[in-house]
Amino acid sequence: MQVQTLLKSNFARFATAFGIVGICTIICLPLRDKVAASSLPMIYIIGVVIAASKLGIGPSIFSSILSVIAFNYYFTQPYHSLDFYDNSYYFTFGVMFITSLLVGSMTAQMSKLLDISRKEEKETHILYDFALGLSTQNNPQKMMEFARDFIGNFFDAQIIFHLKNKKNTTEKLILLAINSNEAIGNSCKIEGNNSSLYVSAKIDNNDFVILQTIPNFKNNKFTRSQIILQQTFVSLLSSALKSAKATEDAARNKIESENEKLRNVLLSSLSHDLRTPLTIMNGKISNLLKYRKSLPRDGVNELTSLWHQLQKLQNFVANLLRMASISSGNLKLNTEYYTIAEIIGAAILRIEDTKGNRKILNSIDGQIPLVNVDGALIEQVVLNLLDNAISHTNDDGIIKIELCHNSRNIVICIKDDGNGIEDGQEKLIFERFKTTSSNHDSQKGGTGLGLAICKGIIEAHGGTIIAKSNSPQKGASFEFTLPLPKVKNE
Repeated sequence: MQVQTLLKSNFARFATAFGIVGICTIICLPLRDKVAASSLPMIYIIGVVIAASKLGIGPSIFSSILSVIAFNYYFTQPYHSLDFYDNSYYFTFGVMFITSLLVGSMTAQMSKLLDISRKEEKETHILYDFALGLSTQNNPQKMMEFARDFIGNFFDAQIIFHLKNKKNTTEKLILLAINSNEAIGNSCKIEGNNSSLYVSAKIDNNDFVILQTIPNFKNNKFTRSQIILQQTFVSLLSSALKSAKATEDAARNKIESENEKLRNVLLSSLSHDLRTPLTIMNGKISNLLKYRKSLPRDGVNELTSLWHQLQKLQNFVANLLRMASISSGNLKLNTEYYTIAEIIGAAILRIEDTKGNRKILNSIDGQIPLVNVDGALIEQVVLNLLDNAISHTNDDGIIKIELCHNSRNIVICIKDDGNGIEDGQEKLIFERFKTTSSNHDSQKGGTGLGLAICKGIIEAHGGTIIAKSNSPQKGASFEFTLPLPKVKNE
């Protein structure tokens, strides 16, 4: 089908060139006996120029040869014969042919360059209109709708966009378009027998936008320039989508930052407002307990229970203040040199009253160097991790504290033999107000701040903290590192 169309097109062009030479001959015939024959080739040259500018270099050469033959046949004696009496016409024919070829080829080349320039100018305007249209859309969905209408109308085709992640894509043609970074289908080298054309462009990381174009016209094959234009369209769209995503992310981050600031202010304000009355209540109940010998047993039990709940509430308020300080970046470290074993020992003494029958075992690997930390905050970290281990083990459980070091860090690991950590929760449990659904946790009344505070304090010291389930044994492990002081070269 394409060969037949091409033959018809070429036949029409050469037939037109033949007609132009015929018109030039008809114009010259009335002048044959009135002007010198040497003046008539100019009319044929004009015809060659017209053929070159409209039909191209092939018809131009054809009209040059035909003009020489027509001039010889009609305007050199004897007429209506290809013979001639005057040998000087050899020179005339040569000059006429060479001049026609040169002028024709130059005209054809200029015409071709002019067509290319006009085509490029048109495509530039089209791309400008497309980019301008994308810039006026305020979200990715509207960008896609605009691009679908614009490209579809321009190519007289049905447009389908696919937003795909490279890792999750299974469609063969779409995956080929992503991996090959070339046009797929519709007379292309890859899957050229498919009528649809697929071109892709990367948005971000493994996210791609794929343009699928289904032509509506009869000759449903796109030209090379049309394919390049579609690749440019999808590249502009991917850039616009990437920019829109970045703008949305920036706006979302700004909102989250403002919300975070507001939460920190509220936490800090609430904690400060509760601190004073709680301290007064604690003092009042402590004073009442001094007279417990003169109070009924039930009253003493109620006061004791109330005092324990008040202690928990005070600890919660203290954690809120500490969390607000960490989140706002205002946590100040009062660092000194400590032996980490001393800090761990102090934390174990503080947890003694709540550990029940659980065993807390220590294991120290080698001689541990001094570490420059805020002792009170690191003690709070160990205390929170021990309290968390107690919350998730049975009363006869075992908690192990392992201490070692390497060239850069001191490593502290606290292990328990409880139920462990649910899959996928290893990082989430360090988020604020994140609690598990275990019975131990609900009985302890956990607030979900202890581990978040641990993470904030350790990171403020330049260390890391991770959680994982023990395998194949049951239970969980919490491991944190503290950087060793840098040794100055003497």
